[in-house]
Amino acid sequence: MSADNVQNLLSQMRVMSDMAAGQLAPVTPSAPTVNADGNDFQGLLRQAVHEVNQAQNTAQDKVQAFSTGESNMTLEEVMVSLQKANLSFQSMIAVRNRLVDAYKEVTNLQV
Repeated sequence: MSADNVQNLLSQMRVMSDMAAGQLAPVTPSAPTVNADGNDFQGLLRQAVHEVNQAQNTAQDKVQAFSTGESNMTLEEVMVSLQKANLSFQSMIAVRNRLVDAYKEVTNLQV
């Protein structure tokens, strides 16, 4: 997951939080939330999950190749790949937790 994607997700969550606090006018349900790049929130989230999945798969492939001796991959390359996959997964968990918290706040609003 790139830093730009994380920043886009965080900005979307800030907007949702501001909407929950009544500081911004809500977006109409028929219009998708689109940022300046033309990406909607759902698309950004799907892409981020795909990138995390791809990092996990790449790391697993490197571990498999290293343990079977199929390639000339070093232990350092395998460890770096595993750490990248772990960091991207932990970032996705943090984003998910923030989304769940924002959803809880929205559902607890009294209209």
